[in-house]
Amino acid sequence: MTSSCEPGIRGGSAKRVWLAACLVLASSAVHPAFADPCPPVVSETRAVASIRGAADITLDDGSAAKLMGLLPPSVRDLPAPPSTWPLAAAALADLEHRLQDRRILIAKAGSFRDRYGRRVVHAFTSSENAQWLQGAIVEAGHARVAPVPGETQCARELLLREAVARAKRIGLWSNPVYDVRAARETRMLATLTGTFQIVEGWVSAVARRRNTVFLNFGQDWRWDFTAGIDLRNTGQKDTIAAQLQELQGRFVRVRGYIERRNGPFISLASTDVIEELPEGVSTGR
Repeated sequence: MTSSCEPGIRGGSAKRVWLAACLVLASSAVHPAFADPCPPVVSETRAVASIRGAADITLDDGSAAKLMGLLPPSVRDLPAPPSTWPLAAAALADLEHRLQDRRILIAKAGSFRDRYGRRVVHAFTSSENAQWLQGAIVEAGHARVAPVPGETQCARELLLREAVARAKRIGLWSNPVYDVRAARETRMLATLTGTFQIVEGWVSAVARRRNTVFLNFGQDWRWDFTAGIDLRNTGQKDTIAAQLQELQGRFVRVRGYIERRNGPFISLASTDVIEELPEGVSTGR
C-alpha cells in the first residue's frame, strides 16, 4: 500500500473517504492493465440534439449514444416503483447542466454499438476545462458503475470515484435502496432478483466448470449466493482462471443483476468488476 494510505489522524466523513479510496487502490490484481488510456483520448466533436436520460443522448446526426458503464437511478430500482423518483430526476438534471452548451466530445477508443443500435461511448464536456462525463457523474453520486460485457473500459478508474462518492454518501448513495448488500443475506438477495446490486462477502470456494468460473460465497451452492464469470471471450483463460482461484478465502465485492440459479446469482461482466477488499474491511454504503 502506498504512503498515501498510511494511517493517520482522520475523523468523520474524511476518514470514510480516505478509507474508500485506499480500499480500491489496494484491490489486488485480477485486473490487467488497460492498453488504452483512461479516460480515453477525444476524437470527435458533436452537437447534442436531445438528452433522453441521465446517460442517454441523441446526437445531431440522429444517432443515439449511451455513456459507457453507467447505471443512473431509476424508478425500477424500487420494489414498488413510484411514478417519479427524485434521485432519477437529479441525475437527469445533472447531465443537462453539464451539457448545457449542447456540445459533446466523444472518444473513439472502445466505442461500439449495442443491441439497440446506440453508440456506447466515453464522452467529455466541450467546456474549456473539459470534464470526463463518466467520471464526473459517478463522482457526484448520480450513477453506479455498471459495465456489461464489452463496457469494462476504465472500470477501475470509475470504481475508485464511486467508492469516494459512496463514502461521502452523496447522490444516490444517501438512500438505503443502493446499499452494498452482504453475500450472507441469501434470503434478502433472493427478493432482489432482476435488480442491479453490489454484493460483498467472503469467497468460500472457487470452482471452474468448462468455460465458467464460479465464486461461491457459502458452503451450499444450491442455496447460497454465487457469482460467475464466462471465460469464452477472454484471452488466456487458464491464467485468468488461476488468478480467480486465488480469491478463495478472500473478502471481495462484485456487482451485476441478480438472477436465480439455485440461489441468488450474478453473472459478472469481467474480472474488472471484482474488487478485493483488504483485511475484509467493508465500506458499506
